[in-house]
Amino acid sequence: MLNLLGARTRRKRHGLVLLGFLLLVSAYIGVVSGSLPINVGELLWHKFSQSAELHISQNVLVEGRGVNIEALSSDAAFNSTHWYVLTELRLPRVIMTLFIGALLAVSGCAMQGLVRNPLADPGLIGIAGGAAAAAAVSMAIVPPLVPALASVWVALWAFGGALLAVWTVLRFANSAQGVSVATLILAGVAINAFTGTIIGAISYVASDDALRQITYWTMGSLAGASWTLCALVAAAGVIAISGLMVSRNALNLLALGENEAAYMGLNVTRYKQVILWLVAFAVALATALCGIIGFVGLVVPHMCRTLFGVNHNVLIPACALMGALLLTVADTLARTLFIPMEIPIGIVTSAIGAPFFLYLLWQQKGVFNGSL
Repeated sequence: MLNLLGARTRRKRHGLVLLGFLLLVSAYIGVVSGSLPINVGELLWHKFSQSAELHISQNVLVEGRGVNIEALSSDAAFNSTHWYVLTELRLPRVIMTLFIGALLAVSGCAMQGLVRNPLADPGLIGIAGGAAAAAAVSMAIVPPLVPALASVWVALWAFGGALLAVWTVLRFANSAQGVSVATLILAGVAINAFTGTIIGAISYVASDDALRQITYWTMGSLAGASWTLCALVAAAGVIAISGLMVSRNALNLLALGENEAAYMGLNVTRYKQVILWLVAFAVALATALCGIIGFVGLVVPHMCRTLFGVNHNVLIPACALMGALLLTVADTLARTLFIPMEIPIGIVTSAIGAPFFLYLLWQQKGVFNGSL
């Protein structure tokens, strides 16, 4: 028995290492791929040798020898363009994609563990709906005073709308006995329906330009990535994922049922509140910055449970790696399938996630039929 447990532990550890390796490979492919292909090794060599070449050319000029200045200038401009694309566009976008994917996947894993429902995702409690409704209001009804700050304005409204939706859902779900999962789900359905009504009404009366912005935002995009946003998402990701990792044993106990978890000494009400707000904060930030990106928080936990089991000690880090990998692949496809056009990433994740999720449901059809 001990040998069997040790073999399983080693397989899971090797699986996590393999996921990490695939993540690094996908990140590298994401950095070098696009409308402007980049050879990172060659670019670094040219970048760090450029100053030496200029120094040599100056010495040659001093000695009176002829040198092709135009060729050197052209080569320097070429390298500077590639360097700008690499450091200011590709790298921040790929890093931000990694953290957004990890946040969405881990949040979905925590949500499914909390409500003990494999079909749950963070959108169940109205996060995406609240963010989309608030973003639509900011685009069509309350535009920013400074047009240059339009993206920041929309992100702030979306973040506030997502947290407001979660707060409303929790107000309905809270009772003297704690947070009722059934009421939480029903309140989330009602909030999603209400926010959908708001978005429909705003879309009906919005101008063509505002309607186009709303439609594009709800499809999701990582085109606005920057080093500042990377730092913000990285800090939020570390806080949220660390908090959920601290709660991993609580999620394992909640999988047995709330009464059983309480009998084993778990403060069920406290942990449910902490987990819900960590999920809300993480997904609200991701949605505010990137729009609605579907299926990552729903499909990735299923994939990881199939590969690594249901123990959240392994499941949470596996979801973080798998979510980052899936979103990185999806973003690379979104940028490279129809160059120079970029597909909204929400379309790509749905195209990948929906068929795979149907396949998972088909594979587990007997399990779900037996539970109904």
